This record gives sequence, structure tokens and C-alpha cells, in this order.
Amino acid sequence: MDLQQLVTGILAGTTVPESSPTEADYHAAWLDHRVGEENEFITAALGGALADRLAWVFVAGYQASMRRSFPALPRENGWCAFVNTEDRTGTYPGTTLTGEPGNRRLSGWKGWVAAADHIDRLIVTASHNQRPFMLLRRDQPGVRIVTGAPKEYLSELVQGRAQFDNVAISETQIIGDARTFPVFRSAESAYVRTALSAFMFSHARRLGASPALIGGALDALFACAAILQLPLPSDTAAVAMLGSASHVVALALEFESLIAQKDQALHQLWVKDRRLIRGSLPGIASRAERALGIASVDASAKT
Repeated sequence: MDLQQLVTGILAGTTVPESSPTEADYHAAWLDHRVGEENEFITAALGGALADRLAWVFVAGYQASMRRSFPALPRENGWCAFVNTEDRTGTYPGTTLTGEPGNRRLSGWKGWVAAADHIDRLIVTASHNQRPFMLLRRDQPGVRIVTGAPKEYLSELVQGRAQFDNVAISETQIIGDARTFPVFRSAESAYVRTALSAFMFSHARRLGASPALIGGALDALFACAAILQLPLPSDTAAVAMLGSASHVVALALEFESLIAQKDQALHQLWVKDRRLIRGSLPGIASRAERALGIASVDASAKT
């Protein structure tokens, strides 16, 4: 599928949001539409168009961002989790990687696993923010995923932690390189914004919104497509992403007014998780300011 085919399907009403009150429901829709077999941009956009709530917008963007950050990641239809965060309280000791290449072992805990009930694979850092990255199957011996009570934010998304008990790591499981973290930090917000633009476009069309609102969401989607053709990270992408994000935030206010009038159930779900829309904005603004030299100018003015 390409972007034009996706847009045509949404405009024609053949690609529509699917009722997915649980992670299992959205995962089933994802597999049914073979979303994960598309390129990373269409993965985010189609996943967002099929979503019926912001939790799945996040999932769609998150899955696409991993594809961009790990180009060697095998193209499979299931879900993957990027597992890096560790418990800061000391209750669950972080991960350690021991041994020599070809005979290494991973032990310890990671503190956050997204879509914990339905991921097939995990990309795990040796320790917090440290390479190497390792691609593991959830059923690999020594891997255990523990889920907890639903969180208030993105509550439908099953969130958990992972334990690794002397897990054997082969060299074929090593993935990513020194560019991975910078790419991921730039890509995640961009692909979530792609999914959000497709989500608003799909629901605005479904609800018979004004041509201006439908067109605004489509414009945001095309802008994301253009920006994501740029190298990540790059100064050009950083500045363009701030403009795109600002446009999407403004558009989201119009969209919220629409669903408050026409779909109260969706509005309640939207209000619960709408901090997803602005959550990455400070980081996007900071990267754009650095690209433009604004932060360094401000710093020198204070000294």
C-alpha cells in the first residue's frame, strides 16, 4: 500500500477505524490488515487510521519508529518492544551483559515493556541507554514478562516489566549501532504524529466533518510523509518537525470540538489521553532551537 491508496480508502469509507476496546482487539485488527508488513510510514499511518483511541495511535507510531531506528529488524506482522528503561528505586536491579562475544549472558530487569501481552520480540539494551542492542523472542529461555495493573494514561495498553535470567545471547541477535538512539529519539514523536494525523483524518471523514478539518488532517499527514523522507536526525528535519507538530496541536483543538459534538464516547477516550498530543512538544522545540542556534545564542546572552 502507498499513501495515495490509503487516502483513497479513507475518503471512500473502505478504510475505517475498528472498534478495539482492548489490546487484544487492536492486535487482531493489526494482524488482519497486515499493518506490520508495510513500510514504516504506512505502518504508522494505517495503524492510526484503524485506531479507535489514542492508545493505539501510540502503538502504531511506536512500532513504526522501531522500524526506522533498526533497519535490519526483520519485517514481521507482529509487535516488538524497545526495552531500555530500568527501575530507579533499586527494587528491580537493571540488566547486565556478561561474557565475551559469542558467549554472552543477559540478566536483570527492565522497567517498562509496552503492549506486554502481545509483543513477539523485544529489543533490549545491555543496560539503560547502553549498547549493544539485542533482539530477543519473548519465548526465548530465561525471558519473562510480568504485567501490572492498568495505568491511568493509555490504560488500554498493557504495560509491564521484563526479567532476564541468564539469557544466552548469540552474535546474530545483536542489532543497531551508534546511530540508533539519536534516530529513535527523533523518529518516535514523528511517527506518533503521523499516526495521530491519520487518526484525525479517518475519524473526521467518518463523522462528516467540515472539508476544512478533513483537509487540514490530510495536509498534516502529507507533511509528515515529506518530513520523514529527510535524514534523521538532521537540522532540517528538526525545524520542520516543530512546524508540523505545532500545526497538529492546533488541528487537535478543532478535532476535539468535533468529537465533543458528534461522538461523546470517542471524546471521553480522547480527553483521558490527550497529553499524547503535546507530550513530545518540548523535546521537538528544543531540537529545533539547537538546529537554529537559538539555545546557544540565549546562553551566551546570559553570561
